[in-house]
Amino acid sequence: DIGDDPMSSTASTSSLPSERQKILSKLSRTSRGPGSARLSIDRRYIDEDALAKLPMHEAVQELSAMASPVIAPNGAPIYRVERGGEVTFHGPQQLVVYPMFDLQRSPFRKDLHWYLRQLEDVVIRTLARYGIAGVRDEINTGVWVDKRKIAAVGVSSSRWITTHGFALNVDPDLSYFDTSVIIPCGVEGRGVTSMRAEIQKHQQRQREEGTAICPSLSDVAAVVMDELERVFDVSVARNGTRGI
Repeated sequence: DIGDDPMSSTASTSSLPSERQKILSKLSRTSRGPGSARLSIDRRYIDEDALAKLPMHEAVQELSAMASPVIAPNGAPIYRVERGGEVTFHGPQQLVVYPMFDLQRSPFRKDLHWYLRQLEDVVIRTLARYGIAGVRDEINTGVWVDKRKIAAVGVSSSRWITTHGFALNVDPDLSYFDTSVIIPCGVEGRGVTSMRAEIQKHQQRQREEGTAICPSLSDVAAVVMDELERVFDVSVARNGTRGI
């Protein structure tokens, strides 16, 4: 048996979990509660009434503080979340859009595949407004420019209420997608790009001088709201950039 001191003479080092095993355990599908890297609302450990009274950003920080992420070699924290797809990165200058729709109500459909394709269409239409040709891939989800992913899409639902959505790379630090650390969305042999990178390439092709002008997150968010309304045939209440 292993006593209080895991390195005591009675402990066999071969029986101790390896660092890799500890990491896999924290990230496993079954891991729950304190010490887990799962980023979710677990009613056993959360006062939902108190959480609901907090401003949105404080509630998010409260939930984040309850998880114990694994730290990647580049310093990025890794969490497990409840959505479709493989590992991806979220960070500054990336527009993350998580609509909450009741797919049982008109004009929606009780079809997650349909919903995912509609989200891809929102991104494609948004990119077109900036002269960027985004396309779907025959095999992989998301939106691509040539063979480079510019937006990751992953959805989930509970009782047909949607969660998660898409993350559009406006101007993030693309080094976080370094394949020595992460295989974005589990897709090998493909790259990742951003709106800034594509606007810069267009400028170079046109032999234009000067620094590429990338739209701000709030500007892109406003366009996304417009396209959400068009694609889903809904009206979206707007509370300024803080509410987007």
